[in-house]
Amino acid sequence: MIALGDAPAGVGTLPRAGHRTATDDGRTIAVVSPRRRVLEVYDATTRKRLGHAPAGAGPTHVVAGSQGRVYVVDTAGDGLLVFETRPEVRLTRRLALRDGPYGIAVDPVRARLWVTLTGTNRIVELAAGARPHVLARFPSVRQPDTVAVDPATGRVYVTGRADGVLQLLAAADTAGRPSRTARR
Repeated sequence: MIALGDAPAGVGTLPRAGHRTATDDGRTIAVVSPRRRVLEVYDATTRKRLGHAPAGAGPTHVVAGSQGRVYVVDTAGDGLLVFETRPEVRLTRRLALRDGPYGIAVDPVRARLWVTLTGTNRIVELAAGARPHVLARFPSVRQPDTVAVDPATGRVYVTGRADGVLQLLAAADTAGRPSRTARR
C-alpha cells in the first residue's frame, strides 16, 4: 500500500500538508491546503495534478460527494464551499454557515452532509448535492470538532475537545427526537 504522500519512481507526489479525500470512486484525490487556501485534485494513479481552485478564507476539511463533487468547510469564511471536479476544478456554490463550521462528514446513502458549528455547539444536517441547504440544526457536545457517519445505519457520531463525550444521533433523531450522549 502506498501512503498518499509517497509514490513509486516516475509517479508524482501529493502535498504532505492538508486534508484529503478520494473522489470519483477512488480515481482522483482532492486535497485542501489550509495554509495555501487552495483545493487541488490529483489523479490517484499517476499523482499528476489535474487542477486547482481557491478554497476560501480559511479552509479546514474536505469530503467527497457524488458525481465528482467536493465539499470544503471554510472555517475562517463561515461557509461551505461546493466544487465540481469535472471537467475542471471550479467553485460552484458557497453556503453561509455562521458560528465556526469545522468538522464535516457525508452520508452518501441518504445524500446528507453533517457539519459541526464550534461557535454555538451545534451540528447541522444539510441536503447534499449541487445546492446544499440546511435541513435541521441540533445541539451537540461542547467544541464539536469531529463528525462521522455510518452509512449502513445513518447513525452520526460527534466528538469534541471538551468533556470526553461522544454524541450519537440515530437516523430517527433527525426527525426531531433528542439525541443521546455518552461519556467516552
